[in-house]
This record gives sequence, C-alpha cells and structure tokens, in this order.
Amino acid sequence: MANVKKLLIVLLVASTFGACDILSNSDGNNFKVDINNDVESLNERIQLINQPVVLDSTRSKTAGSITASGSGSFTHVANVASPEVNGQKLSATSIELRANKVYISYHLNGNDYGGAVDIIDIRDEDNPSLVSHISFADTDVNALDVEENNKLLWITGGRDVNSSGHSTADHNGAIIGELGIDKGEFEENDYRETPLPSYSGNDIVDAPGQYLYVAAGATGGGYYELSKKDFDITNRVDNTFAKSIDRRQDDIVGLNLTADHKANFTIMDFKKETVTNFQTPFTVAPTDGKNVLEHTASITYAALGDQGVKGYKFNTGTDPVYEFNPQGDDVSNGVTVDGQYVYIANGTDGLFITTIARSGNKEPEEVYSWKGGTGSANFVKTDGNFIILANGIDGLNILRKSKK
Repeated sequence: MANVKKLLIVLLVASTFGACDILSNSDGNNFKVDINNDVESLNERIQLINQPVVLDSTRSKTAGSITASGSGSFTHVANVASPEVNGQKLSATSIELRANKVYISYHLNGNDYGGAVDIIDIRDEDNPSLVSHISFADTDVNALDVEENNKLLWITGGRDVNSSGHSTADHNGAIIGELGIDKGEFEENDYRETPLPSYSGNDIVDAPGQYLYVAAGATGGGYYELSKKDFDITNRVDNTFAKSIDRRQDDIVGLNLTADHKANFTIMDFKKETVTNFQTPFTVAPTDGKNVLEHTASITYAALGDQGVKGYKFNTGTDPVYEFNPQGDDVSNGVTVDGQYVYIANGTDGLFITTIARSGNKEPEEVYSWKGGTGSANFVKTDGNFIILANGIDGLNILRKSKK
C-alpha cells in the first residue's frame, strides 16, 4: 500500500495521573464479586459433543490438506453455555489459553453492566471441565490476560462511573483488575483494581516483566503502560477509540479507528520512547464493532470488519502479507493463528479457517468454513491444538485438531 501513511514521533507524553489507590475486597470496598469453585454445578453449563467437524470447502482453490468432505481434521469437543449476571445472559469477549487452561471473559450487552471470567481445564482433551468462575454484578469484563505461571489474571473493562467507587477527577468508567489464582481456581478475597482515565478498557496484554499494557476507548482513550507492582500509569499514548493491543518482539502494537474510520496501527517502543503509526487507505465498518489483532511469528493479523482480515510485517513494509475477506453475511470480528491456519470469527457466518499465505501470495489457497450454532462469532483463540470460538451470548464452541 504505497499510500499508507507512516508517521514517526517521539513519545514525550508521560502520564499525568499519579499513583491510584489499589482497592481490594479486604479494605471494606464492595465490588459485588462472587466466586464459584463448585465443579459439579459449573459443569452443568458444558455439553460434550466429541464429533468430527464437517467443514465447507467450496471456496478452496486447491484440494487442500483437509479431506475433500471437509471432515476428519478437527473435532468438536464441547459447547459451553454463557453464564448469567442479574438474570441476564453474558456475552463472551476474550479468550486466553495457557498450560492446559482456557480463560474466558464476559460482559453484558447493552447499557447495563455485568461481567464474569471462567476457567476451563482441558487436560482431559475429550472431557473439558469448568473449574472456577468469578462474576461481577456491576462491571463489564472486556478482556483478560494471564501471567505465564498462571498465578495472576488481569482484566480490563468498565462500570458506571457514578457508582464505581473511584474519584471522577481521573476516571470515566474504565478499570483494570488483578485476580489471584491458586491451584487453578480463583482465590477468595484476592482482587485489586485501579481506575483508568477513559470510558472503557477494551484490551490488555501482559509483557513478561514489570508492566501491563491496556487499550482503552472513547473519552480519555489510548494505550497505557502500567506498573504491575502498584498499577501506576508509567506511560501513555493518546489515541481515541483504541480497540486492541498485543506484544511484538520488542515492542507493543495497538489498533484503533481514526475519526474518518480508517484503521490505524500504533507501534510503541517505550524503552526507546518512540511511536510509529501506520494508517490504512481504506475505511472500516462498522466503527463500533469488534476489531481484534494478534501478533504471531513476525506478522500482525487484524480483524477489520467489512475489510476482512489482513496481516502486516511493519518492519519490512506496509503492504499486507496476508489478506482474506470472507464477504459473507457478516464481518470479521476476531482472528487467531497457529503454524498451519488462520482462524477468523466472522459474526453470524461462524468460523472461517484458511491456510497461511505462502511464497508471496497474499491470499490463502485453502479456505474452509463452519457454522457451529445460531450465535454470532465474535472472538477466536488457538494454542495450536485447541480452537475456542466465542459466539456472544450463545456461549463457546471448543474444537481441537484431530489426532492423526
């Protein structure tokens, strides 16, 4: 894309927000948090399937690595029903897989607030078990990330600013929180949080070491670097409507939509104090949709609504090295990648699976699709073995690659 705008600026803006009080259940504040570690009751939400996935392969250019019938390469292991808060069904918002565990965040669609996080144990590949659940009666949980040793889990989201318990002087509703995990379960009375000066926390990533990074949207939006020790904001990059964030090799990449609805990628190197922006020449719709990015093996993949999914190697140029637009009845909301395939959550169209682009060809040779239910696919995550597809209020599909 010769006309992609490239802008290099020096990061001079340090956070103007000082240290925030870290609130916890032990200090008398009521976060309306409820923990459930009763495996028997939790597993009533899991429906075991363990049947081959039959894929539609009509859009593939080649016979492909998946059988002609589209079956046999993946197994549909189970479905997981969405939890409820205040009698209302929650919608899955993000997923992480780490060390035989699946972590899922949820929020409440609409103007009300409510959220949750599930932990699913997948050590028994044919019999996943929902082992721990935490719900927030007044807080949306829009994203999560998990410490590498699975002892801490961080969330970001938002609640009504007027009932948040935080000063509105430096807070518009967004929060980040930290949950303790012991032996695969959420620990009682082990939660702390701090407010952000924005409306909604939309994504969070752990950079192993001292810092967390958050993408927050709307009023006061942008990208924040926070100390894990005390949740102080140590750096920030203002960028209205920041949607997603991830680690690259030595820096951080974020995605937002500009005022004229173009996709803007912000690459932040906080050690060198530089920020580089790459803006697309095309617009993205809908502007209020889910736009997720994931950086894998030197490529940053982004789900860009009606533009489908594109993958970029910003270090070597601004043209995409991968692009696929399902052009179905809905738009691309989420993307995740392993060594073989790109998985795309495409709303009411369900899941698309393509091969990774090879030999300079941007478009994949093999394309498959699967519609696992009546929901709208809004997020997908893989660890190279399992594929977890979130379908809004209709819950999750747990798939895995079949054993050969």
